[in-house]
Amino acid sequence: MSSPSPEPPAKTLADGPPKRLSLIRKLMLLMLFCFAQFLDAFNNSALFPAIPALEVSTGITQSQSAWIISAYQLTFASFLLIVCIIILSIAM
Repeated sequence: MSSPSPEPPAKTLADGPPKRLSLIRKLMLLMLFCFAQFLDAFNNSALFPAIPALEVSTGITQSQSAWIISAYQLTFASFLLIVCIIILSIAM
């Protein structure tokens, strides 16, 4: 008995030669990534001065506020990643 030949792997986006991007597209993507990094740093630095007022007004402890800050940063970063993926898929 002969064993059946293995099936070829499914085609993926990585198959084939890499796409060559024009200089303008590369610069646009670089600007997009720099802006996303700036936006992330700006959001985090804008949140830090508000922490004491949030702790007093909501009656939470410092450890609870650390969890809230971490959750905010994680949520913002995940949405930023999703938006960048969408933009990259449109740009390609």
